[in-house]
Amino acid sequence: MNTLSTLSPRTLPRPRIGLALSSGGARGLAHVGVIQVLEENNIPVDVIAGASMGAYVGSLWAAGHDGAALHKFAAEIASPKDLWRRLDLVIPPVKGLFFGHGIRSRLALALLGATFESLPRELYVVAANLDTLERHVFHTGDVAMAVHASFAIPGICVPVEIDGTRYVDGGIVDPLPVGILEGAGCDITIAVSVIPSMSEIQSGLADPALEETPGFLRRWMGTFNRSWNVFARGNVIDTLRRSITAAEVRMAHTSARRANVVIQPDVRRDAWHDYHRYTNYIELGRRAAEASLPAIRALLSTPQMKGVRHENTLVLSGNTH
Repeated sequence: MNTLSTLSPRTLPRPRIGLALSSGGARGLAHVGVIQVLEENNIPVDVIAGASMGAYVGSLWAAGHDGAALHKFAAEIASPKDLWRRLDLVIPPVKGLFFGHGIRSRLALALLGATFESLPRELYVVAANLDTLERHVFHTGDVAMAVHASFAIPGICVPVEIDGTRYVDGGIVDPLPVGILEGAGCDITIAVSVIPSMSEIQSGLADPALEETPGFLRRWMGTFNRSWNVFARGNVIDTLRRSITAAEVRMAHTSARRANVVIQPDVRRDAWHDYHRYTNYIELGRRAAEASLPAIRALLSTPQMKGVRHENTLVLSGNTH
């Protein structure tokens, strides 16, 4: 736990550091690998801002769970048995396919019912206000409820109602919340983005519809998916997610330009719902974070002054596919 996060920004004996964790579904498990490397190299983080999966991972870290514990949580999410046990189907599926209460309950248990005010590390969670169509930033109250609102993907999860207002996925309005860190008085901002660029999507380098499967089996799976699987390419959930991604890509690009260091794990070829590949995501997050260490250390070793901006540095992991 970071005890320095309880100090006023002006009393910190070093720069106040913020970490922005992007949305991105299963790809967001790469955040776990980044956090592990930051811990292992004693890189202090005072403030976390997250959207969707970034909010989920960030809330657990803000509550004091270390990188090893986060790895275990990722394994639980990837377990089909655990996942199906927590997916509460909506019948009839008018407002969404799932409520998300089971996932929120699991998170609340891990957080021990924490509020934002009780967290040892400062946390901001982004959600979209479905009634006003504006960004909402949670910084007080129940953490698990706020995170539930942040990961409520439209069309998949029922909107989360809090105090009479409906909220959905924070990635729609601020997929890489760097600006929140600036507003929180951070001197150095580190952004972790698992959102592919538009050029990567257009060139076919990102988010394939299906992994390559040989011959007849691949053709049969494709036919089955198109007929019955709402997540398959061209079907309702895929169409909705791609529409959302179009907006996320542009917003994330703009936000990344405001960060001092941008860590971008190479998860371009992985689908947003491939939770079973969590070990791959974590490893790619670790590689990207390790590549970013020289840039982060350079910022920390330079005398810092309030109001001084540092040159943006983009760090990509190597292509491992």
